[in-house]
Amino acid sequence: MASREPTRPAPAPPAPARPPSRRALVPLLVLALLLAHLLLGGPRRAAAAPPAPAVVPAVVPAVVPAVVGAHGVPGGTLAVAVSALVPVAPGLTQQALDGSRDRFVLRTADNGDAAGRPLPTASLVKLFLAEDLLHRARAGTVALGERDWRLLQDMVSASDDPAASELWDRFDGPQMVRDVAARYGLSGTAPPADPTQWGETTTTARDLARFLATLRRVADPADAATLLSWMSTATPIAADGFDQRFGVFGTAPPSTAVKQGWMCCLGGQRHLHSVGVVDGRAVVLLSEVPRGVSYDRARAALTAAAAALPSSDPG
Repeated sequence: MASREPTRPAPAPPAPARPPSRRALVPLLVLALLLAHLLLGGPRRAAAAPPAPAVVPAVVPAVVPAVVGAHGVPGGTLAVAVSALVPVAPGLTQQALDGSRDRFVLRTADNGDAAGRPLPTASLVKLFLAEDLLHRARAGTVALGERDWRLLQDMVSASDDPAASELWDRFDGPQMVRDVAARYGLSGTAPPADPTQWGETTTTARDLARFLATLRRVADPADAATLLSWMSTATPIAADGFDQRFGVFGTAPPSTAVKQGWMCCLGGQRHLHSVGVVDGRAVVLLSEVPRGVSYDRARAALTAAAAALPSSDPG
């Protein structure tokens, strides 16, 4: 059977993170200031003193690449999107959700073109598979046995690849991706060109933020609660031995609903992703770096970016 994700080297135990240098902290503080401006509509007081005003104009136009570069990953892409969670409301239609005058309008802050760029999902596609199978089971179009429920939980919590491969094959994974994209209005999400490679499903940071932000409204509330509970019991070490404690998982409080993804080396690139539901917000961090960059360096960049995000709702 073909592998569903490109072969990964067996990860070495992560080295203890080194404190970032003063120089490395500058772009992180700028990222916090920029995203606070996007999310809150104005300046936000930073936890630490902001960089000197003279530095800001030169750094802001390339703030996200600067964060990646500060951790030794030049040439990488970091896509960030943050959305307020949409309240569950009877009769709230997709048209109302997207309407600019509706009080439940989906509010998303992101870093522009990068947040709309399709990237391989790696293991984040497992969220789509789990949501769709929960949806089908509730609709009565599939019958899930006790073993299927274990596979679903292991696939999400421990990021178990064999579990995902089995469910992808048995339940038509490409169609599951298409169905989720249609239900949630994910315009940048598509199944992989090679239908056997589920990790090559593509999505965008903006789409993932929308999916997580609207999960409780689009899915049955009980199904949404089930998926979020699996995410909130994510294991520190994944089924394949990879350390999942980076990005949102590396910075959020315990029992936060998170999902991590990693893959190498499609197109000579390494992909490392982290998403979660934190303090009433859907937070998405997707990264792509050259394969010569280690996972440790990529993890450090994603964790630093997660730590720099403002703590309040987009508005």
